[in-house]
Amino acid sequence: MNYLVELSKIIGGALAGDEKAVSAYTELLSTKLEQSGDIKAADRLKELLKQKKPSKALQPSSLTRPIPVEKDNRFSLADKSEPRGNVVFMTENEQELINSFVRYINNKEKLAFAEIPINPTLLLYGPPGTGKSKLAANIAQRLDLPLVTARADALISSYLGSTSKNIRSLLEYAKEEPCVLFLDEFDAIAKARDDRNEIGELKRVVVSLLQNIDNLEDTVLVAATNHEHLLDPAIGRRFHYKIHMKNPEMGVREKLVRHLLRNFPLDENEYYLLAQVSKGMSGAEIEIIIHDYLREIIVEDKEVETTKILRRFIQAANPNISFDNENKPEEIKILRELDTEFFSGKIISQLWGISPSYVSKILKGIKHD
Repeated sequence: MNYLVELSKIIGGALAGDEKAVSAYTELLSTKLEQSGDIKAADRLKELLKQKKPSKALQPSSLTRPIPVEKDNRFSLADKSEPRGNVVFMTENEQELINSFVRYINNKEKLAFAEIPINPTLLLYGPPGTGKSKLAANIAQRLDLPLVTARADALISSYLGSTSKNIRSLLEYAKEEPCVLFLDEFDAIAKARDDRNEIGELKRVVVSLLQNIDNLEDTVLVAATNHEHLLDPAIGRRFHYKIHMKNPEMGVREKLVRHLLRNFPLDENEYYLLAQVSKGMSGAEIEIIIHDYLREIIVEDKEVETTKILRRFIQAANPNISFDNENKPEEIKILRELDTEFFSGKIISQLWGISPSYVSKILKGIKHD
């Protein structure tokens, strides 16, 4: 049944006398109906919301009320966005795990009816640039929910006790707000309590965080960290789904390259070369290199040259490679030693614009003017 989640929330709120929940989920249902093309039904719900007489118990809709702020400096504790057009590239196993997480959330009413505990929480961990923030946005997009991204700089306060209060305030907001709450740089507030370098205040923060996560009920929570080894052991038990985000493998890199260059068609071999030469790079690094190159050629009104993108990838990974004619023999030998199979005579001749026979002579140690 479509919109079962929203209808269940509206009915539950009505039975409990929770006017905020009724208003919030009625507004959310109206938005989804409008997006699906059922304008008449959406307009009817909007009219009902306008006709409702305010009461002392009625508060502004949770969908429109402001995100809580840090008490002392008034900084917003999070940023809210509506992700659209977000694309992520993962292995089949990783994608299936995310699909399972989304299905789990979309079927939480069935689980509740069967009296199965619901805990829609996901922990993303791995090195920087592997797409943790993009994946959080992609999940929010698939669930058709806003993404509320916590600001670590605002959450963590120098005042005693304020950090715990900030965390509690934001998580309470997320309980009432239909959203995906994203806690980036999670290790900043969830460090292991046995860390001797941490003061007692931060240890109390972890206790507060654990207690508040336990009370989230069905709030969708996604946390991300570059340093999973720093997390408190008890944190892992709060997250039912976990994904180790890694630098993309060959197949994923090729999909990413094709996507980034989708408006500049290349032949199959060129996609392969770009994916191969970017081995060991994060998705973010690949994206930066290609986007920087595309910005230049678009501004200068030039055509895409695969060789020039290849050079940029090589130089990013090997700063000593300049493609300078003076150091040609030395640089060619360096590349050859890095990957004998990939940096064939044909590829090297393409990179420097010289003949394969000349490359062969260089590799044999024959010098030419």
